[in-house]
Amino acid sequence: MNLPNLMRTISKLPYLLFLLFCINFSQAQSEIQRVRIDFENTDGYTRHLLLGFVPDNSASDGFDYGYDALNNDDLEDDLNWIIDDGRYIIQGVGAFNSNKYYPLGMFLTNTGDISISLTELENFENEIDVYLYDLESNTYALLNETNFDKNLSANTYLNRFYITFSNSAHIEISNNSLLSTNDNESGNLKIWHSNHNDLLHINGKTIFTDTTLSLYNMEGKKLVEEKITNKSYSLDTSTISKGIYIVKINSDTFSHSTKVCITD
Repeated sequence: MNLPNLMRTISKLPYLLFLLFCINFSQAQSEIQRVRIDFENTDGYTRHLLLGFVPDNSASDGFDYGYDALNNDDLEDDLNWIIDDGRYIIQGVGAFNSNKYYPLGMFLTNTGDISISLTELENFENEIDVYLYDLESNTYALLNETNFDKNLSANTYLNRFYITFSNSAHIEISNNSLLSTNDNESGNLKIWHSNHNDLLHINGKTIFTDTTLSLYNMEGKKLVEEKITNKSYSLDTSTISKGIYIVKINSDTFSHSTKVCITD
């Protein structure tokens, strides 16, 4: 190649590199597998949510710049992906794995009917199952076949609703999500079981009249739910089989979970 031709080729390199980038970007976009979820709030407004699976694992379950989109709206009633305590409307993650699950946060200032639906699956060779898991009722709604419709009170619902891809995800959710501590004040909380008198004791200065105690087995099934009205409270466990259980304490200001062992 003579010098003039070489110079002309070099001058075209930026354009050729840009063209190559566009082709690769287009191919990468076409390979992303997308799950599109709609949330209809109490006023009939629809929030569109997108979950994208990136086959080359260039995205993660945490925040990834360029893949995740923050929710910048200020709606009275909304549903968002929860990533590192932030609220997102688009979440990009790694390659599809049917064992994974993704938490949702529901924020309602109005009591009424809500609906969660699956609107579209993109770029999946075979259709996947998409479930809405309600941890509180320990139930699954297969969104491929039916919407999740429910009448809910005005509240903030965290650590309750999940998008899953199997109807056994509750085991992993119970072992992980229920064991998280979401408030620094829970350090004042003491929970222990007395095998001598079959009582589960709860004591803490952060306990108020709206505090709820829930007891789950290791499969995620709720066995007990009671209101705590005093800073010192005891739950009778004489009718509960021996084993390891998860105790969850919820109030308007904090959520705390721990394991207890009930023996003879």
